[in-house]
Amino acid sequence: MSHTIAIYNFKGGVGKTSTTLNLALSWSRSFKVLMIDCDPQANLTLAVSDQSRHPSNLFTISKKLLHDGQPDIQPIQISYYLHLIPGDYQMAGLESNSQFISFGQVIFYKLLTAIKNHYDFIILDCPTHFGVTVKSFLANVDSIFIPAIPDSFSIHGFRKLLQHISQVEKEIPLNILGIYFNLFRKKTLHHQQVKRQAEKELGKLILNQCVRESIRVSEAHDSNQSIYNFLENSAVASDFMKLSEEVIERLNSMSLDRIIDEHGIEDEKYSDGQPMLN
Repeated sequence: MSHTIAIYNFKGGVGKTSTTLNLALSWSRSFKVLMIDCDPQANLTLAVSDQSRHPSNLFTISKKLLHDGQPDIQPIQISYYLHLIPGDYQMAGLESNSQFISFGQVIFYKLLTAIKNHYDFIILDCPTHFGVTVKSFLANVDSIFIPAIPDSFSIHGFRKLLQHISQVEKEIPLNILGIYFNLFRKKTLHHQQVKRQAEKELGKLILNQCVRESIRVSEAHDSNQSIYNFLENSAVASDFMKLSEEVIERLNSMSLDRIIDEHGIEDEKYSDGQPMLN
């Protein structure tokens, strides 16, 4: 049985896609991993594949399920233990589809149920907004993992994010794997202060491991290469490997309900192998 993890933050530019990709690359050394590109921009898909309009992408699968069909789910094989269900810009249109608004959660439940026995980890790269599609994704995963950057995200921002996530309707509590700081500069006093303050306010919710700022990540993605192959002995590759180990240690460790209770976060309301699956 696989563990499903959504990589999510409602703030852009925090490295959700690079987090998804590099956690998947780390884990695929030992486990069978599926990435699902849930963002209509499909940056994850473009980073690892030239099949921008793959016939079995998240939109075509969702559309088929929306009309009670049985989709032909054929993920792209990135490596033997790493597969991808590509994204598609047409996913943005589902937000206004009345049927999807009513049955979105059921659709993604059916999708994950159909594939989860084939993988050890399924990682969802989610878009930044907090609309119907994101709520449907989050309602069907085991855990959520939150990337953040220390120079543009306050403790108030973390609390507001957790308040939003707590509004997702689930039959079981949503597990929070934690928040980690990406694009971190150890020698920058402000980054150090933000991390210390976050740890003071939110305790164990903040991961020990940070990922340092490095142009190597963008260069690797632009070259369609793994960060580990692009610069195997790089410090940032080591950061992601250590991060992946710390995340695994946290599986099934912290429920959102308990986090909100322990840290006084009020529940406020806001408007705002073979890729073939047989």
